[in-house]
Amino acid sequence: MTYVFKGDSFKNRIRIAGTLLSLSPTHIGTGKTREDKRKGKNGGDESSEIAMIALDGNGLPYLPGSAIKGVVRNYILQLLQADYPRVAREHDYQSNESRDMKQEDQIKFMENDASMLEQVFGTPFAEGKVDFWDASASKKVTAPTSEWAKKGWNEVYQSYVVQSVAIDPITGAAERHKLYSFDVVPQGVVYQVNIVGQNLSDAELGLLLFGMEGFNSKIVPLTIGAMSARGFGRMAFKPEKIYRITKADLPAWIESSLMHCDSAGYGALPEITGSADTMMQSFKANFLHAITRSGL
Repeated sequence: MTYVFKGDSFKNRIRIAGTLLSLSPTHIGTGKTREDKRKGKNGGDESSEIAMIALDGNGLPYLPGSAIKGVVRNYILQLLQADYPRVAREHDYQSNESRDMKQEDQIKFMENDASMLEQVFGTPFAEGKVDFWDASASKKVTAPTSEWAKKGWNEVYQSYVVQSVAIDPITGAAERHKLYSFDVVPQGVVYQVNIVGQNLSDAELGLLLFGMEGFNSKIVPLTIGAMSARGFGRMAFKPEKIYRITKADLPAWIESSLMHCDSAGYGALPEITGSADTMMQSFKANFLHAITRSGL
């Protein structure tokens, strides 16, 4: 199969919509802190610095698309690179050979030598064919549990506070009297996921769905954010709808975009007719065929 770049002649445009349900608390940090004041055990005021979580422009917690893309890419790589290097492999792009490669040679490399993972997710030579949008929470939490309330639930920040002990980087042991606090989004929050791409084959769509299924793994589940060693950042992925236009659909889509200003881009792609579950199984079957066929 001839490799098609994102910027080649138009074949299709895709959007996969779904959700990530948090199964445990999640901390996506911003590098900023806030001051927290509360009554101490002796009745006096105590103040501490709390590492804040990321909120979007609507004040909702979100998972950065770059973070989702990164963990999914690494999951596919770690799982398949040993046995299926044509599907999942990362070449050494820091070598002198790679840095000195001319553009025409880079194109040939992407077409003939890059793994499917590199072709879909991108390399220093070529932009990937997929983007992961930031996944915002579907709504604010307005009814915290009593347990969250005890831990300093803050409706503005949509979080409660968790404390941990600083670890000595040399000994690996906990350092005495060195506590730090950070905000976490509680479990049960639903995040809206969108994965978009252009000129994707059915096998490449299957690769994406395979990677996202890593969040549902019972053996080594994907996590996102900090403190995964404490069980934080666990998610469950649920694909819901697939939207797609092909070259044959372009005239009608362009006409609709001209007539309705809100009918352009990925947000206006038509939903695939028929069962989304059936289509997803078809994509996965094409990916399985790509793995098992001769030469991979």
